[in-house]
Amino acid sequence: MEIISARWIIPVAIPAIDDGSLVVADGRIVDIGRRPDILNKYQGIAECRYDSVLMPGLVNAHMHLELSHVQDIVRPPADNRFTDWISELLKKRQEATEDRSLVVGAITAALSDQYASGVALVADIGNEFFPELSGERADGWPELLRMLEFLAPNRQALLTAKEKIANLPDCQPICVHAPYSSGPDLLVFAKERCRHLGHLFSVHAAESAAELEFLRSGTGCFRDFLEQRKSWDGTFSFAEQGFEGTIFYFDHLGVLDETTLLVHAVHVSQLEVLLVAERGAHICLCPGSNRFLGVGRAPVEQMLVAGIIPALGTDSPASNSTIDLWHEMQLLAAEHSQVTHESILAMATLGGAQAFRRADDYGSLTPGRMSQILRVSSPALTRCNDMRRIVQELVTGGRPSEISWISTHH
Repeated sequence: MEIISARWIIPVAIPAIDDGSLVVADGRIVDIGRRPDILNKYQGIAECRYDSVLMPGLVNAHMHLELSHVQDIVRPPADNRFTDWISELLKKRQEATEDRSLVVGAITAALSDQYASGVALVADIGNEFFPELSGERADGWPELLRMLEFLAPNRQALLTAKEKIANLPDCQPICVHAPYSSGPDLLVFAKERCRHLGHLFSVHAAESAAELEFLRSGTGCFRDFLEQRKSWDGTFSFAEQGFEGTIFYFDHLGVLDETTLLVHAVHVSQLEVLLVAERGAHICLCPGSNRFLGVGRAPVEQMLVAGIIPALGTDSPASNSTIDLWHEMQLLAAEHSQVTHESILAMATLGGAQAFRRADDYGSLTPGRMSQILRVSSPALTRCNDMRRIVQELVTGGRPSEISWISTHH
């Protein structure tokens, strides 16, 4: 058993503590409170004291690690169609298949940087299985949750996807890309597998206005894109009846529940936000990617009012200028001045942990959670003299100059 004390402790799930202490044993947090109270309660226990900020590790709830090598896709001009960016991305991916070592090297570098920046848990979406990323967690990496992503824009692709999924081991989580790249049959099939195995179901949702047009009438750039690729064969049956929004469509299919993670959720109505909350589904915001692609801003205030704590994700270098969760917090604060800094910090920690049903391990510094404690400091944090300013600096100040993980003896 050890006592870890600090000038400031930000547990997230409970109020912040000035001059606080954590008690840890066997890799878990046993107790937390004001330092004088903890020292009195646990007399004779060794203490390690820091003159800095202690907080839970961040949770990056949406990455595409296999795109870590993509560094030169320029921000699309305002008049570009969403599918123009997709075409550019597909071209870059095809070029990368010639040098697998380049891709693997970029992935491992990205994971190391995530951990160095204070990220404890990463959720990754990928189209390819990388043996290098399976097995035991590597030293200097965050815990990695990898989901194999499937697309099925036509009947033949649906049959191929179902066959591949049927041959996967039960321990391999899967997800579906988006409602414009996979028809309803694959969405329902994949969701049923996730339900049966107790896996999270992650899906891109309501990312662009073009997606709404596609769902409402089966027209627009996504229809053109599919026709150009000879993938329009009636798979998208909603083209005849239309849906007013992605969330309504998902609910119609029965895939919206407490184990569904909706990534982006930019173009959602207030009624859809309330429906997400009613179904207990989760949302992952990617403000950096949304800004890069010019698709708009998610109605974060409505989500919080509805009782939803969104997660945060960085997406990939193909759609973001920097893969840094601290920068995502900065953007969110700048774009949504009515949202409290405490709420944004909760999104970067507890929101992701809850979405992946890992809040018993990650997301807060409270009894029972893993003693994976993040220590952060910077000249600006040192100058802060109250908790409100500390949290403001953590959210709006960018990546702190000093970040380290506190090792506890097991």
